[in-house]
Amino acid sequence: MGMITTFAILFHEVPHEIGDFAILIQSGCQKKTAMMLQLLTALGAISGTLLSLLAGGLDPASWILPLTAGGFIYIATVSVIPELLENKKFGFWQSVKEIVAMLVGVLMMWIITLIE
Repeated sequence: MGMITTFAILFHEVPHEIGDFAILIQSGCQKKTAMMLQLLTALGAISGTLLSLLAGGLDPASWILPLTAGGFIYIATVSVIPELLENKKFGFWQSVKEIVAMLVGVLMMWIITLIE
């Protein structure tokens, strides 16, 4: 299980970091600045990992999962939804479909929480 999770994270994170780097370059950052910003985010991930390991005596599911889910919901509501509503290219109904899809995802997380 650990190896599968490790490879899944690896196959997700490598393209994700390359994409983030490309976005930083296209938005006007110099390569060195973009690499330093990527390093800063990686250090944040490492410090979060160390913090969770130090809190090993606590039940991690009781505080990590709600914190993570809340972070994603926050990002979706204050960042993604305004962009969807402003985008005239795809129209109103495409924005409605994407918001409904996000809410279905939140509902699925809630159902999984109830099952476990």
